[in-house]
Amino acid sequence: MTTKSVSNYKPNASVIERISGHYELTEFIALVNEARNYLGSTNLFGTSYKIDLSNEFVEMDYYYHVNDRKKHFNDPYLTNVMYMPPSDSSGLKNFCPFATDGCRAVCLGVGSGRMNHGYKNLANRTFNWNKDNTSKAQLKRAELFVNNQSAFIALMIVEIDKHAAKAAAKGLKAATRPNGSTDILFEHVAPQLFVMFKEIQFYDYTKAPLNTRINKPANYHLTFSFAETLKNQTEAAKYVAAGFNAAVVFKAEKHQLPETFKGQPVIDGDIHDMRFKDAAGHYIGLAAKGAAKHDTSGFVQAA
Repeated sequence: MTTKSVSNYKPNASVIERISGHYELTEFIALVNEARNYLGSTNLFGTSYKIDLSNEFVEMDYYYHVNDRKKHFNDPYLTNVMYMPPSDSSGLKNFCPFATDGCRAVCLGVGSGRMNHGYKNLANRTFNWNKDNTSKAQLKRAELFVNNQSAFIALMIVEIDKHAAKAAAKGLKAATRPNGSTDILFEHVAPQLFVMFKEIQFYDYTKAPLNTRINKPANYHLTFSFAETLKNQTEAAKYVAAGFNAAVVFKAEKHQLPETFKGQPVIDGDIHDMRFKDAAGHYIGLAAKGAAKHDTSGFVQAA
């Protein structure tokens, strides 16, 4: 008979300093232990193919053209990401309350790579979150968020602090993307994160209306996600006009995107994931991947 290990978390000096004024130490330790006991060996944050591409930028120089001006990536970051079941696919909660039907049908969080549940399951909105370790981990994170959000956020703090230390040890800046496949307004859910980690660049994609996110923290970069509905596209125009960017999925091969969209230059968003490095007020082009290659809703735009 195997005995399940019990977490006995001991915060380091960095975590203790960060949580000062936000948590009582004993309370914080208890929350982290609750989270770790529930998740077991599962972490909240990890990586992905696009994140790995971003991290490879510490090894190279890259130039791209925006309005005939070269921008030099000489500011390397170490990035990570958190994935949970998108939209209502978990049956626990709608993690993407502003998602369109087209977005839900082809979301990368259930329709591409290791997270692909298959065309029939996508069409029928039936998901097996026990099909492999990747899916099981996504669901466990979602369960923790829904059932014990305070413990979830406490563990976020621990893991982000560890990520920051890892980046610093490599001589890099740290960036983190909390919504890899969800659209949680973390500046409302956990505003303390952005105060505790002022040196970290947070970033995400979102479909939330601009007026719900206009007062986001300075260290939280948002890229709007363009979709098939008039309401969404009107919101995209508001974001771009306000100096944000909007990401658009095109029916195209990687790096073969249109040069312009709605009169604005298109930046190739498949080269890396660091959206906070993109020039402001532009459309970010992404090639259709996985289920999105077969989209018929209008979510994927013609190239």
